[in-house]
Amino acid sequence: MGGRRNSYGYSQYHGRGANRSRTVLLFIIALLAILLAAGVAFYALVDLEYTENGVLVHWPWAQESASLPPISSDPIALDTDPPVVTLEPTPSPEPTPTPPPAYEPIGAVTVTAAQLKSGSAAQAVADAGGTALVVEMKDMNGKLAWQSQVPLAANLGTNAADNAAAQAVRTLAEAGNLYLVARVQCFRDPVLARNWVGSLMTRGGNVWHDYQGMGWSSPASQQAVDYLSALCLELANMGFDEILLDSAGYPDTGEVKVLAVSDNRPQDLTVPVSAFLQRLSQELEEKGTALSVQTSEDALRGENTLSGVTAANLGLYADRVWAPAPVKGADYAALLAAGGMDNTAARLVVKNALTGAGSWYK
Repeated sequence: MGGRRNSYGYSQYHGRGANRSRTVLLFIIALLAILLAAGVAFYALVDLEYTENGVLVHWPWAQESASLPPISSDPIALDTDPPVVTLEPTPSPEPTPTPPPAYEPIGAVTVTAAQLKSGSAAQAVADAGGTALVVEMKDMNGKLAWQSQVPLAANLGTNAADNAAAQAVRTLAEAGNLYLVARVQCFRDPVLARNWVGSLMTRGGNVWHDYQGMGWSSPASQQAVDYLSALCLELANMGFDEILLDSAGYPDTGEVKVLAVSDNRPQDLTVPVSAFLQRLSQELEEKGTALSVQTSEDALRGENTLSGVTAANLGLYADRVWAPAPVKGADYAALLAAGGMDNTAARLVVKNALTGAGSWYK
């Protein structure tokens, strides 16, 4: 077999093995080129996503049926506290001040329980030119002119034998022709004193008595104050328009220098007296009943402070003040006005004053 000769005159020999190897090599090169082109096209056409679970292939011709769920994250903390709402306060309307009661001058005439029972009391007032009736319903001996429902009255034996006087008061109240005033002796009460209800004592330890031999109870005694309050409320319910308190404080005459200082008679006597008057004033006001106090000239002028009754506490708690005849020429109206009382012409009731000159009593 001849072959091509080279420049030296020899010819090269190409056997069968050499041709076969060349053919395989060309095939491999062509296959690699095809694979390379396919890889380039694959990366150009598809979308690869690398996740924790592997590689996800997104084909361009495939439509996603649903959107992927959101990636979980830390939970959102919600503020569960209720919102704070600040409301501007609505201004309260100014309260309308309660007008002071209108006081009319009175001409008071004192009658007895016997006159009440007989039916002659109203005529006695008319004959004296008065417009008001005054009757003592609790006297200086501690006795009552009616049958009280207060248990202590029954225990002490101070009730009246019958209720005729109380019924007469109800009849007059229903008629409405007279202004009705009940006089009440308060702490000058020998029955309370001898039964140890707030008894005032001497420094020697004995029950004290005034110049008439009467024992006294104390405005600082809760039991005594409760008893008097209950009696006054009964009188208000009976039909009286006004409750007149006599001996509404401590004794200021007689051998008061021997009285002991104690819980029943403290250093400042005005404190328990003012508390007593304040309580009765509030209780009777709810009943529509006036509270008045009989006092002495010396107490009004401030020269005698032994009773604990002063122009100041009367100005605060008394609707009327009943005063003695002005034997010393004191201007009671000015004294009470200085203590806070207005309209003194009607509220100051002076003993034996001239008819028509303000309020008076006899």
